[in-house]
Amino acid sequence: MMLDFTQNAIDAACFEIEERPVTFEGFDGETGYKGLFRKDTGKLLKVHQNSYTLLTNESVINAQYDAIKKANVSQDFDFNVHCLDEGRKLKVEILFNDVTIEPEVGDYVKFRATAFNSYDGSWAFQNQTDGLRLWCTNGCTSADTIARVWARHTTHLNVTGEAERIANGLDVFMNQKELWDEYRKTPINLDQAAHFFKTEVVPTKSKVEEGTFNKKQATRLIEQLGAECEALGRNKWALYNCLTHWASHTQDSKLPEGVTRDREQAIAKAMRSKAWHAIAA
Repeated sequence: MMLDFTQNAIDAACFEIEERPVTFEGFDGETGYKGLFRKDTGKLLKVHQNSYTLLTNESVINAQYDAIKKANVSQDFDFNVHCLDEGRKLKVEILFNDVTIEPEVGDYVKFRATAFNSYDGSWAFQNQTDGLRLWCTNGCTSADTIARVWARHTTHLNVTGEAERIANGLDVFMNQKELWDEYRKTPINLDQAAHFFKTEVVPTKSKVEEGTFNKKQATRLIEQLGAECEALGRNKWALYNCLTHWASHTQDSKLPEGVTRDREQAIAKAMRSKAWHAIAA
């Protein structure tokens, strides 16, 4: 078993949280709100209503580790802990090194289990399984989320339930190669793909104009699709590669992990749309 987490990473994520009631000068009553502070630095992480239940990073890390052991997927895995945004967000990522699919010769995808947590309310606790493509040095995340669960914050996590979800996700993952083979056999229309980007992947909301979209990101996607088609052919596999490239290449963002997660969710939603299933030349 190869464990890729260090005690420093664990310690960085497992700082103590202090809850303090929110008060106002000259007001003696209950405000109904409390602030979450890092006990080590005194930094305010977020103000929540008193009904907010704290789920600690330590609980999530321990539950995820216990769940992958109980799921017994493989003994060869890397366990990575990422503490983000000054401690407001947590990502726990497990890569199973010997559980892989080879969609094409030399193109490998590893089975991955990921858990998320946050103290600022932006990330509810989430556990998901998917694949991580390894064809470039930055990695390229699969847009196909296999199994996902969202949960309200609670003081207790069901390790058995998390383990079952990971095991079920593995069963689906091992059948993904057939889907990817089908993508390579499916030619696409480039204009239709561009319309898909604008309407399903990067649409924006506007009260005065319909059909608005993020022009900068749509242009990036269209340009990347051209590069993928040159390398892989004008097919749905190239389109899929384009989407995963966009999701993972976020290194210029202020919070790359957060942007990647947002893009993965946008892609997963887009790939469930009728437009995705209808794309073909």
